[in-house]
Amino acid sequence: MRGASPKIGEARRGPLIDLRTTLFMAFGLLVLAGAAVSVFVGRRITSEAVVQEAQRRVAQDLRSAWTRYDSELERLRVVVKFVSLIQKTHDLLGSPNPDVERLRGRLEALRRQYGLDVLTVLDSRGAVVARTRPPYLSGDRPSLDDDPVLRAVFAGRPAAGTVIVSRRVLEAEGERLAEQAYLEVIETPMTTPSPRTHETSGLMLKAADPVYDDAGRVLGYVYGGILLNRNFALTDAIRDTLFRDEKFQGRPLGTVTLFQGDVRIATNVLTEEGDRAIGTRVSEAVRAVTLGRGESYHDRAFVVNDWYLTAYDPIRDPDGKVVGMLYVGVLERKFLVYQARLIRQVLVFTLVGTAVALLLGLATAAWLARPLRRVTDAARAVRGGDLSARAEPYEGPFRDLHTLNRVFNEMADALARHEADLAEANRRLAASNDELSRLNQNYMDMLEFVTHELKSPLASVLFSIGTLKDGLMGTVSDRQKMTLDAMEKNLEYQNEMILNYLNLSRIEKDELVFEPKVLALREDVIDRAIDQVRAQLDATCMTVVCDVPPDVLAWGDPDLLRIVLDNLLSNAVKYGRPGSAIRVTHELPARDRLLVKVWNAGLGISPSNLDKLFRKFSRLNVKELKAKRGTGLGLFITRAIVERHGGRIWAESQEDEWAAFVFELPSGARPEDGHGS
Repeated sequence: MRGASPKIGEARRGPLIDLRTTLFMAFGLLVLAGAAVSVFVGRRITSEAVVQEAQRRVAQDLRSAWTRYDSELERLRVVVKFVSLIQKTHDLLGSPNPDVERLRGRLEALRRQYGLDVLTVLDSRGAVVARTRPPYLSGDRPSLDDDPVLRAVFAGRPAAGTVIVSRRVLEAEGERLAEQAYLEVIETPMTTPSPRTHETSGLMLKAADPVYDDAGRVLGYVYGGILLNRNFALTDAIRDTLFRDEKFQGRPLGTVTLFQGDVRIATNVLTEEGDRAIGTRVSEAVRAVTLGRGESYHDRAFVVNDWYLTAYDPIRDPDGKVVGMLYVGVLERKFLVYQARLIRQVLVFTLVGTAVALLLGLATAAWLARPLRRVTDAARAVRGGDLSARAEPYEGPFRDLHTLNRVFNEMADALARHEADLAEANRRLAASNDELSRLNQNYMDMLEFVTHELKSPLASVLFSIGTLKDGLMGTVSDRQKMTLDAMEKNLEYQNEMILNYLNLSRIEKDELVFEPKVLALREDVIDRAIDQVRAQLDATCMTVVCDVPPDVLAWGDPDLLRIVLDNLLSNAVKYGRPGSAIRVTHELPARDRLLVKVWNAGLGISPSNLDKLFRKFSRLNVKELKAKRGTGLGLFITRAIVERHGGRIWAESQEDEWAAFVFELPSGARPEDGHGS
């Protein structure tokens, strides 16, 4: 044993790297892995922090935009309230003969002064008394069906909100309003295709208030409105408040948009040509959330021609219906550039830290390697067979290295003792193996001798009993014949047992004579095996139905194959149902393979017992089979013979119904040279 180790060691290649390099590489891999994790985590945290902070800021900006929007609506409400209280309005509605043209002119001046697009006075019946925008139509009654603000004020309470105003109403309110609201709808990337080509209605901030006389009776109503379509002053004022006209790479950093439905009606988002992107539509992702579900959208979105970090809120009319959206967004590109700059800084800091750590690791590895190298050298010597090699005592500060040094030397001592004990145990084991081999050989020789010597006398006795039964030596009484039948059956069992033990001896000693040839399966094997079990068949009133045609050829040893068929047929008779038929069939699954099946009706075999069938001396632990005599060798010998032919055997069964044994052989189509070797 000790002399073999150096030869193995000499046959191997030497180590590629030394201990110091190994330690440094291990430390370096850990450092690099930590650096990679740091870069990954830092990048992730930086990215999320930048984007989340930017998105949070956009959400705050949207709240600020709403403040400006609501303040515009509140300013409109105050102006309308003021107009409802002034004397001019009371004179217009309460005087018997008011100077309509003069009073209307005063109201028009107020409309212009306060930046309203619409300022209209109605009488108590809802008819228009005066409009303040050319052509100053009057006398009509505004429809209440699509105007929740007017419905509320006619119910006696002031109202204000955002409403959709039709083209017909805009044309009635005054000149240029319908033209201001009209938009060509422009198809935009990432939107849902729409058949709309233009938008004629408008989105308007509207407020209305009743006008009361001194007695508290309603004299009429006043309503005013600010048309949001192309109202760039409002969107630009919100943008300037939020972003101070800040630009990034020549483009506005922040943008604000008012939507009527999904169409931009007032915006400072620019097209590639530098024009305001009115008429363009919102992306489908935003439309589904804000207009479809009536919820806010706070995420990145594609806006006309670029990606923005955005916030969208639905705009609702006084009835709660979503009529538009208010949007605030900032260019995502700026934050991506900022994010990339932060990531580069993280990467630089990580690389510098990694380089410093690697240098420290190299110095530490060299320092630690010295005592470890001494242990390694001693271990290498022990591996090479020098069990007397020991590591020098360690005097350094590390307790673990001191323990390693001591434990290694103790291990080397134990290994030397174990090597000596192992050599002695191997010697004793070799002697035991030799003795077992000799005893096994003697057992097999004795088994073969005994079975061979018993075979001939037993055959002679069987022949004599047959002679007596046939009356060739005088008349035999019924009682004597019964006794002779019992003797014959016992002797046949003994003969079967002797043949099985003889075959077992030949198999164990690898002396099984195997002389394969092309043979007629029916004539050379099956029919002869059936003749061999004829007496057993007659005793149980069973028959054999063979469906194998005479021209089916197989390749094998006919004597050995007859043993296979004899064992399978004997088992079918022994464990089959009396009076039933045993079937022998064949299949040709391939040109060079042949399947033979022996089937019988009977108790069958449980699935749990199928894998026990072909073991040596194995008998099934089934109550109904206890009375059946057998050696437990037949199927073991059968499998050995089939495998000697290069085939395989298995069992199939349906419990309480039937059992079948199937074995595969080379067919007679092409003899295989290798089978006979």
